[in-house]
Amino acid sequence: MRIALLSALLALAVALPAKAEENGLDLPPAGHSILNITVTEQMKLSQDTLSASLRYELDGGSANEIQDRINKAVAEAVAEAKNYSTVKATTGSYYVYVYDEGQIIDPRTGQAVSSSKKWRGTQTIDLESSDSSKLLELAGKIQTKGFIMNGMNYSLSREKSEGVQDQLMQKALKQLGDKAKIAASALGKSSYDVIDININGSAPSIYPVYGRASMMAMEKGVSDVATPVAEAGESEVSLSVTARVLLKP
Repeated sequence: MRIALLSALLALAVALPAKAEENGLDLPPAGHSILNITVTEQMKLSQDTLSASLRYELDGGSANEIQDRINKAVAEAVAEAKNYSTVKATTGSYYVYVYDEGQIIDPRTGQAVSSSKKWRGTQTIDLESSDSSKLLELAGKIQTKGFIMNGMNYSLSREKSEGVQDQLMQKALKQLGDKAKIAASALGKSSYDVIDININGSAPSIYPVYGRASMMAMEKGVSDVATPVAEAGESEVSLSVTARVLLKP
C-alpha cells in the first residue's frame, strides 16, 4: 500500500527598494519574488528482513567454568547455524564478571564479615535473513540449547528502500513544479526558475517484534521450547525536496 502525503511550506520574499540592497540584503531583481517550497512524498512497503538476537547466560563458581560452558554452547549454536545457508549468523557481545551473591553482616559492628563471590557470563548470537521461516526455525533450535531470546525485529532492506527512491523523487519534483506554477499564477507572475534544490531521503523505521518464546523457555525448560513466531509489518520510506524558486514578472 502506498500513501503519498504532500506538505508545501511557502515563504514569499517580495522585492524591496534598492535601499535594502545597499544594506547588504540578498534580494531578487525588481519585480521578482523568491519562493521557498518543501514537498514530501511517502510510501509504505512490506518489511522483508527478519533479525533476532539470542544470548547464553549462566552463573558459576569460577571464570574458567563460565567461559568453558559459554564457549561450548556458542560453538554448538554457530555449528547449527551453518546448516542454514540463507541465514546470516554472527557472534556478539561476550561478558564475564564477578559479583557478590550475598553478605553476612556482623550485627555488633554493622560491617560485612563474609561474602559469597560468584561469576556470571553471557554471549550473544545474532541472526538475519530475508527467509523468515528458516530464521525462526534456527532460532527455535538455538533456544533449545539454553539460549534466551534478547529480541527480534522486522525491517526493510536497503535494496528495497533504495528501489523506490527514484519513484518518490519524480513524484516530489512534479508536485514541486505544480506548486511553483500555482504560486506564480496567484501572484501574477509569468514564469519561474528553480534557483537551487535539495533532496533528502529518510531511512525506514525498524519495528521490534516481541515474542513469548524466551519467557516460555524460562518457564518450561530449554528442551521444551516452541519455534518463535513473527509477522512482518510495514516500513515507511520518505523523500523530501526543498527548492528556492524565482518567480518572474
